[in-house]
Amino acid sequence: MIRAPVFGFRRCAHRFWLRWVASVCVLTCLALSAQVDTALRRPSSTPIRSRTGQFLVLGDTDLADPGAPPAIRVPAGPQRTLTLNPLRPLDPLSPAALSPPVLSVSCERVKAGVLRILRMEDRYRGSMVVRIIKTRARIAPASIVATQYADGWRYTLEIQERIPSTLLVRTMVEAVLLEIANRANDGPLNPIPLWLSEGITTLVIGESGQELVPQLNREFKDPRRSMDPLAAIAAKLGGRTPMGFGELADPAPDLPADTERFPRFQGSSALLVHQLRSMGGAPGSLGRLVWAFNRTLNWQTAFLRTYSGDFHSLLEVEKWWGVMAMAFQVQDSAQRTTPDALAAQVRSVLLETAETAASTNGVPDRRTLRISEIIEGWPHSAHGPVLDRKFVQLRLMSRLGVALIRRDGIDPASRAAIERTVELTDQLLQVLFRYQEARSGGATGGARRGDLDPRTRLLVSTTASRIGAIEEALLDTAPAPSADSAP
Repeated sequence: MIRAPVFGFRRCAHRFWLRWVASVCVLTCLALSAQVDTALRRPSSTPIRSRTGQFLVLGDTDLADPGAPPAIRVPAGPQRTLTLNPLRPLDPLSPAALSPPVLSVSCERVKAGVLRILRMEDRYRGSMVVRIIKTRARIAPASIVATQYADGWRYTLEIQERIPSTLLVRTMVEAVLLEIANRANDGPLNPIPLWLSEGITTLVIGESGQELVPQLNREFKDPRRSMDPLAAIAAKLGGRTPMGFGELADPAPDLPADTERFPRFQGSSALLVHQLRSMGGAPGSLGRLVWAFNRTLNWQTAFLRTYSGDFHSLLEVEKWWGVMAMAFQVQDSAQRTTPDALAAQVRSVLLETAETAASTNGVPDRRTLRISEIIEGWPHSAHGPVLDRKFVQLRLMSRLGVALIRRDGIDPASRAAIERTVELTDQLLQVLFRYQEARSGGATGGARRGDLDPRTRLLVSTTASRIGAIEEALLDTAPAPSADSAP
């Protein structure tokens, strides 16, 4: 019996199985590739490292979920991620078209501006990944994703390919401040107070101009743009008095959405940052403040620790800020201040907020006192510094009143009211000067009010009576301060 050879059939079957296995492998690889591409598509261009190496810019990437990212995400494992969306009212700067070369240059320019204001050297730890994503309406145009690893926090910036220049600068400023404030931080992320990030952003834009984000078909630098930081602050304030320190330190939750009040907040914050960067006994105090965020309970504690030589409490900061805000108002707004605003500011100077306790171990309570009440109720060691500060404020108000009198377009009735306010203010200045001169000449008496010698007691009583009469006259002519005029 002759059997037919079967080696040809076996070879065909073997080839069939090889082709089938190869097809399955190819399809599996394609499916896995599609899943990876769905999560985050690889950049279509070569990643670019910035000049200093801190920023790695990835171009033309896309997100898997076009929905808005959650506020806080806690992934599996020891990592902790926080997403911040620094979207606030935008300035009328033109939108920028981003590419990896443009964004890498912009990141370095913004960082240089922040370090210049903080007066710090560039000693960054770890790089930042900056992703350029497709423009979509359902996701934030810019966000900062902070992820905590075993060796510290790392940051990823997701920025749409077309974005307003101001929002790009604000995002970069906040990212640089976060990196400085959280170096070697193994705990929760230390946030940046709104007044600090907005103040530095305003100064960076005001001192550098729109060339922070280089664009094609546009002048590198506008020759008409002022590089004076005070000009940028004045443009934000628009003639309004800077906000009080309490409003800056604890802004209302709806303030960033208020397009009328938020520019005033930005200008006030920039003025505060401008004043603080030259304080602290040595250059770089503002940088030490940001660095101290990682070593204190909150930014208020870091503030008092950094400026311990200037302030011992936040109440002292409020009083100092009142003088600084008023000085800027006199310098900038002589052509825009109204008679009612002048009278309201004089009225605010006549009052002093103080913390008093009913007993030695009692809880301090804030009270509003007049200058005459402070002179009669406090020892000279306590009310002397207050009178020195009031003297500076009243002198500034007198100068502002004189500038208003000389301004054209003031009706006769308003001019007469301003002249009366200036006259009473000058009288108060003379009384305060003579009183301080007499007390500094040795007639200090005892430490307490009841220990004063008869001559000093008569001086205190007479001065308080004269100042009280002037206060009554000024308060009669000054309306209650409005929201836009109260310092």
